[in-house]
Amino acid sequence: MNRVSVRILPVLIFLLFHVSKSEDEEVKRSLVGFMDKLAAGNVGRDQSWGWNMSSDPCNDKWIGVSCDTLSKSVKKVVLDELNLTGVLDIGFACKASSLSVLSLHSNNVVGSISEEIGNCKHLTHLYVSGNQISGHLPESLKQLSNLKRFDISNNNFSGEVPDISQISGLITFFAQNNQLTGEVPNLDFSHLLQLNISNNNFSGPIPDVKGRFSADSFSGNPGLCGELVSKPCPPTPPSKRKSNHSSIKRFFIYSGYAVLGLIVVLFVAFKLVSKMKPKDDKEAVETNTSRRSYKTSTTTSNESKIAENKSEYSISSVESGVALSSLVVLTSPTGQGLRFEDLLRAPAELLGKGKHGSLYKVMLDNGVTTLAVKRIKDWSVDSEEFKRRMKRLDQTRHPSVLPSVAFYCSQQEKLLVYEYQPNGSLFRLLHGNFIVTNSTSDFDFIT
Repeated sequence: MNRVSVRILPVLIFLLFHVSKSEDEEVKRSLVGFMDKLAAGNVGRDQSWGWNMSSDPCNDKWIGVSCDTLSKSVKKVVLDELNLTGVLDIGFACKASSLSVLSLHSNNVVGSISEEIGNCKHLTHLYVSGNQISGHLPESLKQLSNLKRFDISNNNFSGEVPDISQISGLITFFAQNNQLTGEVPNLDFSHLLQLNISNNNFSGPIPDVKGRFSADSFSGNPGLCGELVSKPCPPTPPSKRKSNHSSIKRFFIYSGYAVLGLIVVLFVAFKLVSKMKPKDDKEAVETNTSRRSYKTSTTTSNESKIAENKSEYSISSVESGVALSSLVVLTSPTGQGLRFEDLLRAPAELLGKGKHGSLYKVMLDNGVTTLAVKRIKDWSVDSEEFKRRMKRLDQTRHPSVLPSVAFYCSQQEKLLVYEYQPNGSLFRLLHGNFIVTNSTSDFDFIT
């Protein structure tokens, strides 16, 4: 089979797992309410504007709305520089569950970001810079696990920034020119690409930013200290809390010794009682134990033979200790004799991480055979449906379709194995190795 540098396997998987549909009436009604509060009567609307119940956001192309071409669901709402002076109601926008980009850059919108922002589970880009939005940032921000770019600069936000350290994929955080207080947000500075929290009221030491950011990112915060701003931090005096902590620690240590001594006493007592049992009882117990051991051994042997006849390598869950699934080898000649154990023991290289999992390069037989393994997570497809679709994908025969080699499906995760192509992916061929910019109109989805 001819190999091509442009692989369309990810496109086929996307087609298998999505069904075309139109936005329902509830979502459309919520979006109309969202715009009614934002526009506040100061924006002229003609027929091309849309945003009404008599039209469809995707089919009639509402102003600022972009939809997924297959599922017909709203993906982006971009309303930059439209002189909007109304109130932001984030709850209405998050009714569109597939929304990934929301941008209101450079308007005069007021209001606040409510706790309902946590309903935007698929949000990756949130830009509200250059408005008059105020209030505290909600705790539900930490639920946006897919968020990559977050820009709230040039507003009137106040209070402390909630703990957003769980958002491991965040690469941009702009919050300059606000009234935020407290310590510098706990971020993954080794992964962050863009940061600016200048001109706020942050205080305390500046954490280790891994040498990635300069003092300009923290300027205008008189309460900050540290080597980066050439201002030493005052020594921290010993507190009573630390003393109390030491007392509690000693209490648990002594309690542990007491529990350990009790366990030793019970163990000795158990041994003494066991020696006092009649000899006949011991022989009966040993006989029953031998029979059970033999039965277990026989059953295990039979199960091993059945597994070998199926040419599959069964694995067991480390957490539950019960068999969950097997590596299913498809018709590709590359996968003949492939076992799950081979994949586990072979050297692997992480090629990248995406929204639904990670991609690895696995080298077998001392580098003779190279495979690509896609580890899929958070796909709402049950095991039987996943197996059925993978077998249907295996039946596809086309010179431009890279054949699948094998797949693995369990309750926790799914693996898809196919031949490794050294010339890269379709995404890289189309876009190249681009550099992330500081543009608020950059809506690329980093995978």
